[in-house]
Amino acid sequence: MKQRLLYLDAIKGLAILLVIMGHIHVFAARMAHPMYSYFMAFIKAVHMPLFFIIAGYFSQRPVSTLPQLGRYLKDKTIRLITPALLFLCLLTLWNRGTIDLSLKGLLEAHYWFTPALFIYFLVFLLQRWVIDLAAGCLGSKTREPIELGLHGAATIALCYTFTELPLYRSSLCSLDLERLRVTMACLYPYVVIGFLIGRLELLPRLRSHSAGLTSFVLLVLSLGILRYYSYDTPYLSYGLWHNDRLMALSFFAFLVYTFGLMTEGSSRLGKAFVFLGNWSLPIYLVHYFFIPILPPLDTLLPALEPSARLPLELLLYFAGALVTLLPTLAVIYCIKFNPYLDLFLFGEKDRLKKG
Repeated sequence: MKQRLLYLDAIKGLAILLVIMGHIHVFAARMAHPMYSYFMAFIKAVHMPLFFIIAGYFSQRPVSTLPQLGRYLKDKTIRLITPALLFLCLLTLWNRGTIDLSLKGLLEAHYWFTPALFIYFLVFLLQRWVIDLAAGCLGSKTREPIELGLHGAATIALCYTFTELPLYRSSLCSLDLERLRVTMACLYPYVVIGFLIGRLELLPRLRSHSAGLTSFVLLVLSLGILRYYSYDTPYLSYGLWHNDRLMALSFFAFLVYTFGLMTEGSSRLGKAFVFLGNWSLPIYLVHYFFIPILPPLDTLLPALEPSARLPLELLLYFAGALVTLLPTLAVIYCIKFNPYLDLFLFGEKDRLKKG
């Protein structure tokens, strides 16, 4: 049995914290896309890619037979679709007094992440089947580089297809899939990258001092470039070769190095991030009920000098995240007492197996 990679849990812990901060910012804004903030521009570029890279990394399990496919689909449905549906019903009932079970609501509302990840997994599963079949026809000595090249080519082709596919903009399509199309073009490559990191066993290399230095330099470079373009880019709509992608990948690599060091020892901060990472999905599902509504930041922050914005944002977002996390964790803790609620609301079936 492989040893659990605590630093990946810690990365998920930081990522869910960034998600909460981003939602605090959005809930406090009056504009539809308030991307004037340098700090928020960074968060929106990196927080979701961290989850998708890690999800791709853990997609190494082969799914080559019908029984394996059945177990795979059952597991992903229990883990990703059922909790999203249940919490979407609860949240819309809480906010509007009605229950929304529409596909549009599921794909575009608060809980879009888990259904989108489910779809990405299915697309990648098909991609992997085709590429494994093609690579299997080649000699064992050349299989790995050919597999890498085919995954890269297929992912690039799919991203350009998602970007230009006319069906989503056609009146023939009754369901507005624009958000799914845009986010898939942006986020799907991270699933493939995460898979290839695992397939090529790159994580140990990313934990080296040289990799830590290189990723830090690239992160600083991408942050410097960030200051020179507009912050009003629509959410998760950047292209395949955008600076935000360099930022997300270098940030992930730097976190692998940093959290790898933190989780090796007895760092309390590292343990806190690991804990948040272990509960990241329940936190994502529950936290919407407890997000505080701050004063309109899209009118407050632009009135300040640029040098004063970042300290105020950090104070407000960290304080808001703490206010959100305390009741969120309390609710999760109470729900987890009951293994059946843990299964239906959070997709956690291991406790029932142990029982």
